[in-house]
This record gives sequence, structure tokens and C-alpha cells, in this order.
Amino acid sequence: MYSNVPIGTSNPGCIVILIDQSYSMSEPFSDGGTRAERATQAVNRVIEEIVLACRAGETIRDRCHVSVIGYGKQVHCLVSGMVSEIARPRIGVEKGKKLIPDGAGGTIEIESEMPIWIEPEADNGTPMHTAFEQAAEIVENWISARPDSFPPIVINITDGEAREPNLTADNARSIMNLQTTDGAALVFNLHIATNKNTIILPNDTTHLAGDRFAEFLFDISSPLPQSLFALAQERRFSPEPGAKCFGYNADEPMMIQLLQFGSLGVTQVRALPPPTD
Repeated sequence: MYSNVPIGTSNPGCIVILIDQSYSMSEPFSDGGTRAERATQAVNRVIEEIVLACRAGETIRDRCHVSVIGYGKQVHCLVSGMVSEIARPRIGVEKGKKLIPDGAGGTIEIESEMPIWIEPEADNGTPMHTAFEQAAEIVENWISARPDSFPPIVINITDGEAREPNLTADNARSIMNLQTTDGAALVFNLHIATNKNTIILPNDTTHLAGDRFAEFLFDISSPLPQSLFALAQERRFSPEPGAKCFGYNADEPMMIQLLQFGSLGVTQVRALPPPTD
């Protein structure tokens, strides 16, 4: 459906990010660092972008609720609140290198102060099913309180095999079955892989190199709503009919772009330029 429900302080959106913190995330990332470090940097960057998009001068407009759930040695909520509640980085600010658009479709790295909401972790197994279960509870409570809002968005970042694949699939699909009057909740999956192929918003598993974990995540990803196709093309993605909300083997810049598309990008369909409400 996805009609013209405006996102604003009177009708905020809901974004839930799940981040794999299992032991395998300690392995090297394709462009340096570890998978845990790169995924964490991408999530911190996107939270910063959400806060900036909701800022009007010194005022933070509560245009969405943000939750981040880590899963590995434990499943725990790392961030949770309306934008004004999570605007101050809970860990602090560090000096670091930041990727920004270069104006030609790529990115450049600059020295910058980096707000830190979450830190890298990599330990134990992959209780993805529990993370999706907690996300489903957040989404269900959100829809119960705001049945006419834009559908909540759940974004899962992982490199590994779910400990309980059947339960994981059931819990992810239970989220997709939850609906506001504007449409079904959306589940995005971003899979960190070792294959050199990068696949963004595919409509089948043909090019996933037989990676059964990636195929599993593709299967439990939402179909890309038609209303998001134009936005995907603006972001230089090339979805085909039947595309799913799935990314495979993205480097850090692409991971950031996909997170922005799945969080800021989705809300921009209804408006997240400088807020006026």
C-alpha cells in the first residue's frame, strides 16, 4: 500500500537496527579492519545522519524512534529512544576518518569527530532468532500505539549463520506480517560475505555464488515496495521488478549507503529534508 502518510513529530517513524556481534565478526573486513569494526562504524554513521536530519537549529524534532539491538554473547538493546533522547552519543565522540559523498557518486575519507553510540563486539554464537524476536516486539508495540504510521523498518547486519534458522525465519516473517494502515513492516538484510561479488537489491539468488547463508537472508527479506524504486535509482542502485530489501557483500561505503537507504532513505519518501514540523 504505502500511501502518503507523512512522517513528522505528530506521526513519527520507527527504525530498528540489528547488528551481529558473534565471534565471526572478528574476522577481517574486505577493505581493512574487522567486520565488527566496519559494521559498527556504519551504524554509528547512520545514527548520526538520522539525528542531523531531524535537527532544526538547536532543536531536535522527534520524527522517528531508533533502536539498535546487538546479538552475540548476549542479545541486548544498545540504543533505544526518540531522536531527541538518543541524540547525545552515549559513549562519546572520537577523532577518526569519515566517508562523505564526493559529488560524483563515490566517497572520500576526511578527518572528523565521530559520535559513538555503539562499540565493536565479537564473541560467541549468532542468536539472530532472539534479535528478530525482540525486534518483532518493538514493532508490534509501535504499531499498537501508532496504527496509522509509516510501517516500521528493521535492518539486520550479519556475516554468519543463524543459530536457529527456522526460528529466525519465523520471527522475521512475523515482522513482515505486522501492518499499519499504510502497509507491512519492512525487513532489510545486509550480508557481509567474503565473496568478491557485491549484489544490491536483487530479485533472485542467481548471483549469490551458492552462498546458502546469503540465500537464507534473501528469503527472509521484504519485497522492495514499488514506492521505493525511484529512490533506489536516485541512490544509484538498479533494482529490477521483484527486488528484495537485501544487500550482499557490501564494502563499508556501500553498507553506509544501504543503511541510509533503509532508514533515512525510506523516511525520505515521506519527507526527511530539513524538518519544519
